[in-house]
Amino acid sequence: MATGIMCGVIGCYFAAKHHGLEGDVIIDMIIICLPLAIIGARIYHVVFDVMAGNPWTFPEFCGFTDDGEFKGLAGLAIYGGLFGSIAGAVIFHFWKNRKKLPENKRVSFWQIADVGFAFIMLGQVIARWGNFANGECYGEVVTNSAFQWAPISMKVGDEWRTSIWFYESLWNFFGFFVLLYLYLGRHKSFDGFVFAVYGICYGIGRAWIEAIRVNDVLYLGGMRVSVFVSVLFIVMGVAIIATHIIRAKRAGKKVFIFVDQKKLNDDYFGYEKTKLALPMPDIVFFKDRKKVRNKEEIIVDESGVAIKVKNDETDDSNNAARPQSQKANNQVDTKEVISDDAEDAYEDKWDD
Repeated sequence: MATGIMCGVIGCYFAAKHHGLEGDVIIDMIIICLPLAIIGARIYHVVFDVMAGNPWTFPEFCGFTDDGEFKGLAGLAIYGGLFGSIAGAVIFHFWKNRKKLPENKRVSFWQIADVGFAFIMLGQVIARWGNFANGECYGEVVTNSAFQWAPISMKVGDEWRTSIWFYESLWNFFGFFVLLYLYLGRHKSFDGFVFAVYGICYGIGRAWIEAIRVNDVLYLGGMRVSVFVSVLFIVMGVAIIATHIIRAKRAGKKVFIFVDQKKLNDDYFGYEKTKLALPMPDIVFFKDRKKVRNKEEIIVDESGVAIKVKNDETDDSNNAARPQSQKANNQVDTKEVISDDAEDAYEDKWDD
């Protein structure tokens, strides 16, 4: 689980910067969302276990025995972790935007959910292998000796059982690359689309996998809780996409789903609110660095104080006529800012 979290955080950081978000946004998001995810995973497991008739004390909930000995948080449910992450994203959205920030510095809930849940899927791929170490999360008995080998099946006592944790990890592995392409590929969609696809993709996979699980199954009124929640995630994902399509039609704009980035403009519903249209001030997309660089350049002294803004084309000719000794004596640190307005870009950078 720790390895899954670490890989997810690292992936989030670099993917977000590529998409127009500051890396610090991801660090702040993790500080809020990760503890709530762990708390949510614990509450989810304990609540439904109590409803099934199993007693819990508060020390046991916190991972202690009645004698005060810490034994660990045995019992964490991923769906509770997902709900905790969503709650954290909501809190982070209001906390991050608590000031009257310029529009291009604001971060919406959907932008947080898109990058967060794309890499939560990666974390789930890795974390599921903890079930293999614990000898849990299995299905029916495997009688065919050709399939009695790990990780296709797992040894439980004297029997070989279906390794449903492995099939979920494999499903999530392919799902992660789908989400990664939707987030970083050249075909873009509205904010919240990646989160919606996560709900549909993970919900479908988890529903059929939980249907064949035989151990540690939580029930509510005779229904498997995880199957029920999986269906809710599928419905949620479909509803988000359907809502976007309906709102786009009503607004008389094009549906912003899987559109080539080069063709994007305000004709697509919701584009003007995305980080593709409003990247963070200190973010320069990789594709923009390959373009012809702006000829405006800010000259600063050794203390970082701005001296002037010059144009390379005009100043280069003057510099050529200047004696070499004078050039050596007047050398200063320079900083080229890739921006349409060099002075404003310089001020934004140093204000940050």
